[in-house]
Amino acid sequence: MADTLDRHIRGLVGPARTIYEESIKVWGEDRATVLIGRDPAWVATLEKVSRLAVATSPILIVGETGTGKELIARGLFLLSTQYRRAFVSVNCAQYTNEQIMASELFGHRKGSFTGAHSDHAGLFEANEGGLIFLDEIAELSLAAQAMLLRAISEREILPVGATRAKPVNVRIVAATNRDLRALVEQGTFRADLFYRLHQLCVRTPPLRQRGRDWELIAQYHLDRLAKTYHKRKSLAADAVEWLRGYSWPGNVRELTGCIETGFHMSVGDEITLRDIGEALEATVQDDQLRRTASASMPYSSAEYCERISGGEGTFWELIYEPFMARDLNRVQVREVIAHGLALADGSYKRMLRLFGMPDSDYLRFMDFLRHHRLKPPRERVMAARLMDGGSPEAGRRAARAARRGENGQYTQPDREAR
Repeated sequence: MADTLDRHIRGLVGPARTIYEESIKVWGEDRATVLIGRDPAWVATLEKVSRLAVATSPILIVGETGTGKELIARGLFLLSTQYRRAFVSVNCAQYTNEQIMASELFGHRKGSFTGAHSDHAGLFEANEGGLIFLDEIAELSLAAQAMLLRAISEREILPVGATRAKPVNVRIVAATNRDLRALVEQGTFRADLFYRLHQLCVRTPPLRQRGRDWELIAQYHLDRLAKTYHKRKSLAADAVEWLRGYSWPGNVRELTGCIETGFHMSVGDEITLRDIGEALEATVQDDQLRRTASASMPYSSAEYCERISGGEGTFWELIYEPFMARDLNRVQVREVIAHGLALADGSYKRMLRLFGMPDSDYLRFMDFLRHHRLKPPRERVMAARLMDGGSPEAGRRAARAARRGENGQYTQPDREAR
């Protein structure tokens, strides 16, 4: 079983092999940093990490939850020849008190606030010469953001209650799964800090954009569990087939949990779809409901959209009333909405026009969708674009019509409703 794990290590590509070897030296084999994957998108990310590792400026890592942002931060630390004294990971979301947040990061002086009975060196001061990884950077308060900006720009900190700044020499790597530019527009994230962080940026690709990497990662974890529990298991054909079409919204973290759940829930040597159902329960059930719903609908979702846009009836008559009378269920209506959004390029306001509703119906329409939980997930809208039902030319005509307002001018997608 050790040989199979060695095979994974030998298969590490590009900088991943160096990162693994350095992590063994620094933290030991039990805490090795293993970056599995061969997809070009992932390899390009690792190559960028290798180039940026020699820089001393702050680095921002952006990506969906579970895509491995902390592993990338560890890679930056391990590939660098500077700031190797310590690697400190801080989850900014853990601090609910603004004063405690500032104190933990930048320190405080005795008597600066209630409970400050002695001087306290914050993480920046205590880890001189190291790398500070600030995960969920968007959760920092505006006051803490100002202190962080000072640490970046002036390479000094001002502990809470202090009157004299202290020089610091640390490398800052931040990460977020949120749109910082949008937060800047909302006034909850400082623009000057955003631009300082965004100068050097690494994007971690979601697992659904990494081709068959999910299979390599799954096999690595199966081999790891086999070594730990002295029992070899593999994914059954039905599980592999279903997972190949899965979008992995939780990315690598979700995949790891899925494999571990299946390993412990399965009775024999194979992990079936039923065994991983607990880890993917909501998605599996939704898929099964969707198939059942499609079979029982009097019309396909595409046909409903064509009937409404063709003037055979309004949305309220053909969808709303049957839903309220329980002739259509939530999954069926959600499919119609997903198809309508696909035709309207993802815009609820355009879909309103496509369905022949006046603009004055917008709030009523959105309240109906929210109240009954009818807004489809993004992947269903994307899937609806590929549906076979309905006429492709009719869909294109409807999409073009929906893009135009009453005055014939093109209208941009509405951000609020998405």
